[in-house]
Amino acid sequence: MTNRERFIRTMNYQPVDRRPLHVVGPWPETLTRWKKEGLPEGMDVHVYLGVQPLRSVYVGGFTGPWPPFEQKVIEESGGVKISIDNYGRKVKTLVDTPSVFEFLEYPVKSPDDLRRVIEEHYQIEPIEARFGPEWEKRISLEGKGDAITVVDGGCYYWTLRSLAGVEMASYLLYDAPELVEELFERYLTVVIEGIVRACERIVVDCVGFGEDIAYKAGPLLSPEMFRRFILPRYRKAMEVAHLRGVRLTWFDSDGDLKPLIPDMLSVGIDTVAPCEVAAGMAPRILRKRWGKAVKMIGGIDKREVAKGPAAIDQEIERIRPVIEEGGFIPAIDHSVSADISFSHYCYFIRKLEQVIAKA
Repeated sequence: MTNRERFIRTMNYQPVDRRPLHVVGPWPETLTRWKKEGLPEGMDVHVYLGVQPLRSVYVGGFTGPWPPFEQKVIEESGGVKISIDNYGRKVKTLVDTPSVFEFLEYPVKSPDDLRRVIEEHYQIEPIEARFGPEWEKRISLEGKGDAITVVDGGCYYWTLRSLAGVEMASYLLYDAPELVEELFERYLTVVIEGIVRACERIVVDCVGFGEDIAYKAGPLLSPEMFRRFILPRYRKAMEVAHLRGVRLTWFDSDGDLKPLIPDMLSVGIDTVAPCEVAAGMAPRILRKRWGKAVKMIGGIDKREVAKGPAAIDQEIERIRPVIEEGGFIPAIDHSVSADISFSHYCYFIRKLEQVIAKA
């Protein structure tokens, strides 16, 4: 059985020979630490450990700013780099600690800015430009492998927040709703085109959503705003996917999503990740509240992994019943931070491998 088959069957509560292993990426600083602690230079940690993690491949069109913002370095000195990123943001980054950064300026500071950015960077025609000459060849090759095939279902709040920041995004929802609707409709057009084109050529496994729409205390916008601006687009995308036989989903967001989950379920979005434990999204809590209706990816508290073997054993034992029940693929509940030592991470992967092999 392949990892792709294991993923599909696990998320459908069907029997498998073992659960797939899903891993998340370490920070650059984490890799620097691990190399000092024994990870050979130039070697992937999972190759070193002899495991085969679950892979996914994106098979939709390019749904970001188009034409893209020009990425460039403005200045670099004293260990600090100032640059413009792919969303047109001015970013301050510590060169030796790249995971530490600050957004100094966003391209959207007013409704007029949003109107300009929509016209300059969210063009729909020609739609072919968002797929590119190598797209069909690439998905034909990737779609026949062991990787999960994923199309974009929408990153609407992510896009608005990336262009304007959380505060201005919040104002725009009230002060310029027609412009927000226009941005989201253009995005949806590309999403639907991507689903249709991919499904015509290969078997698509999953509709993915990447929003980062919540924080520890709850969503970053009200459920009412979510229902007005975002949920209708999710519904349209899922209707198109369902008509083509694609029902598995993967909704990625930090923070506490619980207030939005009933609405997500109403349109067929039923799988959440990374299930951040510190935000009250522990797998046992979600399974108790929604039963098998909610599926999960993640849910292992990174803070416990940092503590070492005894804490890792306890954390995995806490979620073992949910692993065994299905509809859940365990993984660290975000990226792998630099407070996790190489030896503790190795222990964690080996312990998790033992448990999922028996589930």
